Amino acid sequence: MKKEPSFGKVLIVGLGLIGGSIGLALTDNRVEVRGVTRSVSTLEEALRRGAITGGSTRLEDEAPHADLIILAAPTRTSINLITDLAQLAKEGTVITDVCSSKVDVVRAMNQLPRHLRAVGGHPMAGKETPGISAAEKDLFLNSRWVLTETKRSDQESKSICEELAKLCGANVLWLDAEEHDLAVAYISHLPLLTSAALVLAAEEADTELTHKLAATGFRDSTRLAAGDHQMGVDLILTNSRNILQAINMFAHELQRMADAIEAGDEGKLRSLLEEAANIRRNRYYKDNTH
Repeated sequence: MKKEPSFGKVLIVGLGLIGGSIGLALTDNRVEVRGVTRSVSTLEEALRRGAITGGSTRLEDEAPHADLIILAAPTRTSINLITDLAQLAKEGTVITDVCSSKVDVVRAMNQLPRHLRAVGGHPMAGKETPGISAAEKDLFLNSRWVLTETKRSDQESKSICEELAKLCGANVLWLDAEEHDLAVAYISHLPLLTSAALVLAAEEADTELTHKLAATGFRDSTRLAAGDHQMGVDLILTNSRNILQAINMFAHELQRMADAIEAGDEGKLRSLLEEAANIRRNRYYKDNTH
């Protein structure tokens, strides 16, 4: 028998892939979940799929009644919503988010009135297909769920957000906002940009042949380019300094390879490729399943 969650009514603001998947995981654990989205059709689909038990297209209809509010909108929208919730949420409400950059979000949370509580969050899971129709109950199973303390965090709010992550099947990792944003610039945000750049480069090369010959390697390498574009723009612009650093490092590594190719240096090229393969195998995916 599943344990009754310790928190009360949950409100998810934004019912796309991530918000919808959280809703499915929570309703499966007998949590009352309300939803807010601007789209009536999205609200109806979320209700039909069981991701929420009710909801509205108006934040002011739902926010005053929620015990835990999860912001699952694009980053800059979520920051604006935090300001709105300062006036709408009831005393003691816990506010968290799922944004993939944390510094700006945490800064906004730090400005909340003292009668509200807030913990930054980032579930490290997803897929390229956006929208409520792509939501999955098990999307976060065995994934990392980063939590970030704010000036409005207390022990109870931190425990509630840990429980939220665990109910979704994730493993909690507490990180400072700055160290989180630097790391995800390399392993999440840069891959989005390189995925998009590869598609654009191939399109410039020879449209007819690249379309005909593209197979699994191209598909796997460009998967992220098919994701939610607005989410992508928001995460890039709210973590731009770290992303520019990552782009420069990536360009440096490409230049090392270009230099080896231009010089016909087979040994150097082999060494670079072997180094990358060993790092990936031993540091990132030790079970060799990816």
